[in-house]
Amino acid sequence: MSDENNKVCLITTGGTISSIYDPSTHALRPGLSVEELLNRLPKGMSNIEVIQRELFQLDSANAQPHHWQEIASAIKDINEEIPNLQGIVVTHGTDTMTYSAAAVSYMVQDFGRPIVFTGAQIPASVPWSDGPRNLLDAIRVAAFGDLGETCIVFNGEIHRATRAKKVRVNSYDAFDSMDPSSIGILASDIILYDNRKKREHGLVPRFDTRLDDRVFLLKVFPGFPPQALARIVDMGFHGIIIEGFGSGNVPTDENALTGGILQAIDQGCFVVVSSQCAFGQADLSIYEVGRAALQVGALSAYDMTSEAALVKLAWVLGHTHEPDRVKEMMNINYVGEMSYSKLA
Repeated sequence: MSDENNKVCLITTGGTISSIYDPSTHALRPGLSVEELLNRLPKGMSNIEVIQRELFQLDSANAQPHHWQEIASAIKDINEEIPNLQGIVVTHGTDTMTYSAAAVSYMVQDFGRPIVFTGAQIPASVPWSDGPRNLLDAIRVAAFGDLGETCIVFNGEIHRATRAKKVRVNSYDAFDSMDPSSIGILASDIILYDNRKKREHGLVPRFDTRLDDRVFLLKVFPGFPPQALARIVDMGFHGIIIEGFGSGNVPTDENALTGGILQAIDQGCFVVVSSQCAFGQADLSIYEVGRAALQVGALSAYDMTSEAALVKLAWVLGHTHEPDRVKEMMNINYVGEMSYSKLA
């Protein structure tokens, strides 16, 4: 391919990959510019034109929902400004990368080309950083990968954005795919599996950044006080993702949550039950303690990760608060966030 056909836009948002040591605080903070990041890559990328956009210098622990919208809006602007764009790379901190990548998946649909999130466990300013390799891999996927969806490229693996979870704090192998498996790997070639959405340049992208960020993520634990649900609703939250035990089970005897769930729903708050387990799905029909939540009006997240479910509910509530429509939209498999759709 000629250079004209290999345009990739690199959007930087901060994170460990761009961090430097600040002697005044004795800690790491984002500081490397997009040009400094690119200068750390090996030479020999003359067949790829990398267009640079510096959006934030942000530790991803400080990322907020409006930052998801700003990333999606930047992608929209870039798509309109740059002809023959092959793909987009977003560098991002690993701590909340799955939230941002999932949000972009919902907000930018039918892009038809790769939108690739990546980052690092060790700053690119350090000689043994994994950042340069991850960034180079991400640019390869954006330029040449037969992929038409948002993904996370990290440590030689390609994960669907809505199926990924950060599972290791310090290891280079920070991310895993939560059922099904990853959508590809990087070796001497880009190896992509059949379970991915392929590149399709003829699509008309849909950009929709509407969001209701008043969604709460709650982890149930033995002894959890059910009154907390009412407090969450009183704080003005419109949706709650409850991480239940196992297949989505919640207490129904001592410290029963069912009354609190029913009260929240009666006050117009939507409740979705996911699982604390990394693999498998929330199936509220198996046990009485799961069925009870279903009977009072809770929705199931099925096999969505809690991160993908939270962002999806926020995105859905940005469109409607009508109960039947919310239920319908939560059951639609928009971007591979679920293994199946109830409406399929």
